[in-house]
Amino acid sequence: MYVKKDIARPSNFGSGAPVGKDPNVIIAYADDILTSPPRDGGGVKMLGDFVFKAGATMYKLYMTPSKQDAKFESEGEEDELGFKQMFSASHPGNSLEINEFVMNALGKDLLIFFGDCSSPHKVVFGTPCAPMKLKPGFQMNNDATKHTFEFEQYTRTALVMGHYFGNLVFDAPTETDVTVDITVANGTQFNIEALAATAAIEVATIDQPAGTSITFIGKGGADPATLSNSASAAATFILKDGTTWTALEDATISFRVFDDGTTIYLIEENRN
Repeated sequence: MYVKKDIARPSNFGSGAPVGKDPNVIIAYADDILTSPPRDGGGVKMLGDFVFKAGATMYKLYMTPSKQDAKFESEGEEDELGFKQMFSASHPGNSLEINEFVMNALGKDLLIFFGDCSSPHKVVFGTPCAPMKLKPGFQMNNDATKHTFEFEQYTRTALVMGHYFGNLVFDAPTETDVTVDITVANGTQFNIEALAATAAIEVATIDQPAGTSITFIGKGGADPATLSNSASAAATFILKDGTTWTALEDATISFRVFDDGTTIYLIEENRN
C-alpha cells in the first residue's frame, strides 16, 4: 500500500539537468518472459527478477546516448485517464545485424530497459500485457547514416514506467541439485532439479554481495523439492509469512541478499 510522504527538493545540485545515458539499451521480447516481478505498494518499484523461458534472454542494443529520449504522456477523458510510455533513440550505421533486428522485431511485443549513469536501477518501458511496439526509420545522406527507433505503447495503462533493481539476464540459469552454491561464478538464477522423492533446498556456499537478487526456478518432478524457513552454516532463508515454496515446474521465487555482519539472510521478495 502506498504511504503518503513529503517530497523534498533533491539534494544534489542540478538534479533537473540532463544526465548521461547508458548506451546499451536492453530489449526483452514479451513472449520470452516466463515471469515478471510484481510492483510494491507504491506501484513503481519492481520486486525480484525477470525470469525467461528456456533458451531466451535479454539482448543489448547500442543506442547513441545523446539521442535517447524517454517519456510518458497521459491521455483520456475524466475517469478514463491512463499513461502511454514512449522511448526513442538511434543506432549509427547500417550493419546487417541492425537491419535484421528491425526486420524481426517489427510487430513484436517488447519491453525496453533504459538506464542513466546516476541511478542504480533500470527504468522499464512496457509490460507483457501492454508492451512496446517498434516504429523504425532509416537515414543515409550527407548528414548521417543511422537507424531511428520509436518504441511506444498502443494500449493505455494505469502504470508509469517500472523501476527495476533486479538482474539483467544474458545467460541461462545455472543447473543445480537441492544443495545450491550461490556464488558470483554461478550467477543469480538457478534451475532446481526435478525430483522423484522430495528433498529440502539448502545453501552450501554463498559469496554474492548484499543487495543482490537471487532467483530459484522449479523443474518439478513427481515429488518436487521444497524450501522452508531454515538456517544453515552458509545462509538463512526468510520466507514471506513463513510459507513453504515448492519447486513445481516453472515456479519461481526471488530473494534479496542481506548481511548483518554475522549472518547472511535470503529474504523473499516475490514468488510465482
